[in-house]
Amino acid sequence: MPEISMTESANNTHLIRLFRLRNLAIFGQICAVLFTQYVLDISLPLIAVSIIVVHIIIFNSYVWIRLNKLKPQALESETDQTKTVSENEIFFHLAFDVITLGLLLYFTGGATNPFVLLFLFPLTITVTILPVRYAWLLAALSVICYSLLMFYYQPLPMSHSMHGHGNASEYDLHLMGMWMAFILNACLITYYVYGMGNTLRRQQKQLSVAREQSIRDEQLVILGTLAASTAHELGTPLGTMSLLVDEIKAEIEQAESKDAILTDLLKLKKQIGRCKSSLSDLSASVGASSDLFGNKKQAVCSYMNEIISELQQSHSEAIITFNCDLNDNNTIFTDRTLTLSLINILENSIEASPEYVDITVSKDGSSIEILIKDKGPGLTEEALQKIGQQPYSDKDLGLGLGLYLAYAAIRRRNGFIEQQNEQSKGCKTIIVLPLATI
Repeated sequence: MPEISMTESANNTHLIRLFRLRNLAIFGQICAVLFTQYVLDISLPLIAVSIIVVHIIIFNSYVWIRLNKLKPQALESETDQTKTVSENEIFFHLAFDVITLGLLLYFTGGATNPFVLLFLFPLTITVTILPVRYAWLLAALSVICYSLLMFYYQPLPMSHSMHGHGNASEYDLHLMGMWMAFILNACLITYYVYGMGNTLRRQQKQLSVAREQSIRDEQLVILGTLAASTAHELGTPLGTMSLLVDEIKAEIEQAESKDAILTDLLKLKKQIGRCKSSLSDLSASVGASSDLFGNKKQAVCSYMNEIISELQQSHSEAIITFNCDLNDNNTIFTDRTLTLSLINILENSIEASPEYVDITVSKDGSSIEILIKDKGPGLTEEALQKIGQQPYSDKDLGLGLGLYLAYAAIRRRNGFIEQQNEQSKGCKTIIVLPLATI
C-alpha cells in the first residue's frame, strides 16, 4: 500500500475540519433564519433560502461519504485517487462556501447584511493552509461576490414594529448584527487557526522523529559497512592461519626441521597481526566519529592509488593494473565507509581472479566511473539478482553482508553500482560517484 505524505495527511485533517465547520454553519443558518423570521419578525424568502441550505446539506453529505473513504480500513480497497485529499479539492470546498454564502446574502440584504464579514473566514483558512495562488484566487472570488452584493440583492423587508421605531432601530439592529458577526468570525478563526497550529506542530514533531530516525539509519549503515568490511578482511588471514596450523601439526608429526616450523609460525604470527590490526581499525573508527562520518575531499586518482596500495599490502600476490588520467581538480567526497566499500568490492575481484584485476577510472559529465574487471568464474544468475538487494553469499563461510552494505553505502552518496558478467570470462563492476561540486 503506498505511503501517505505528511502534506496529504494534513489535507485530510483540513477536510475533516471543514466538514465539521460546515455542519456548524448549517445549524447556525437554520437558527438565524428562524430567529429572523419569527423573533425579529422580518420576512425572508424562505423557499430560496431553504433551497440553498438543502444544497449545502447535500454537499456536506457527499463530504461525509468522502471522509469514510479516507478511513484506514478503507484504504486497501480504494484507488490512489481516493486515498488522499489534494490542495485543489480543499480549494474547491472553500470556493463552494464563498459562493453559497454569497447566494444566502443575496436573498437576505446583500452587503447591508452584517454577516457579510463571514467572507473573511474562508479567505483566512485559504491563506493559512494553501499556497499563495489559491489565496489570490479565493480573494478575487470573495471581492467579486462582495462587490456584486453591493448593487444586486433583495432588501430585507422590515416589520411594522421596526418602522415604528424609525431609522434608529434599523441602525441598532445592524450594529447588533455586526457585533454578532464579529464574535462568530473571531471564534471560528481562533478555532481553525488553533487546529491548524496543532497540525503544524504535529507535522514538525513527525519530521523531527523522521530526521532522527534517518540519522540513526545512516549511522547503522556506516557502522554495518565498517563491521562487514572488517569481517571480510579477517576472513583471508583466518583461512591462512587454519592452513598453517594444519601444516605445523603435520611437520611436528613428521619430525621435520625446525626451520620449516619456524617459518610457518612466523607466517601465522603475521596473519594474527593482520587480524589485530583490522580489529584495532574498527575500534578506532567507531570511537572517532569525525573519521567515520566526516567527508574528506580528495583527488580521484590519488584516492584510488591509496586504496590499491592498502590492498596490495594484504594481497601482495595479486596483479592489479590501474588506469586513471584525471587531473587533481577532479575530486570526490570520501570517508572510511566509502573506502571500505571499494576495498570490499575489489577484494572480491582479487579472490576470484588474483592473476588479473583491471581498474579504469574515467570522467562522465559531473561524475566519475570506476570500471573493475576480472577473469574469474563470474556471478551466478541468483547472485546477479540478489546482490545489493539483500545479503547474499555463495562462499562457504560468507555472511553476504559485505556487498549488500557496500551497495547501500554507495547509494547513500548518490552513487550507482552495477555488476554483470563478461561475455568471454570474468565479471565487470561499474561504480558511478558524483564529483565534488564545492
